[in-house]
Amino acid sequence: MATTALPRNSRRLFIRDRRTNVTFLIDTGSDVSIIPATKTQRQNNSQMTLSAANTSPIHVYTTQTLSLDLGLRRIFQWTFLVGNVSTPIIGADFLYNFRLVPDISKQALLDSETNIKCHCILGNSRIHSIKTVSGDSVYHELLRKFPDITKPPRPDQEIKHSVVHYIETNSRPVTAKKLAASLPIVSASQKRNLRT
Repeated sequence: MATTALPRNSRRLFIRDRRTNVTFLIDTGSDVSIIPATKTQRQNNSQMTLSAANTSPIHVYTTQTLSLDLGLRRIFQWTFLVGNVSTPIIGADFLYNFRLVPDISKQALLDSETNIKCHCILGNSRIHSIKTVSGDSVYHELLRKFPDITKPPRPDQEIKHSVVHYIETNSRPVTAKKLAASLPIVSASQKRNLRT
């Protein structure tokens, strides 16, 4: 019986942001987009914990909005999670929102809105996809049924709820009084002069 050894590294697409010269891994298997935390950010308590595909924990410390120029003739503004990863990752959330399609065989990223594609770098990577839910317990299965619960909201996403805030008042609304036409209009400097 013949067996084949699987490569230790998988072939992945990488793309460079033209503004910052930072290279991002394009990972359709990652639920969220995430960038590495600085040493200062890692000293803070994590706000949430995600899982890598190999079940190792990914601590998330904050979020950061970036404007990326990927060479597709438009700027992509997105709020990335900031966590303990070694490589910036553009995940499925980013790709879905901007309708971007990675093509490994052509080493390209296609913008399906404009039909423009840009060249990507094909490389090896040992980086595991980032998952908002991983595990096999009944709780994990329940969370998989409702994925929106575990994913952070997009900045432009309207959150649907039935909570209504209002302030009860008992008196009439305050309105501005119209100044009588016969009264002279006095400026602040004229008022000061009148007082002295």
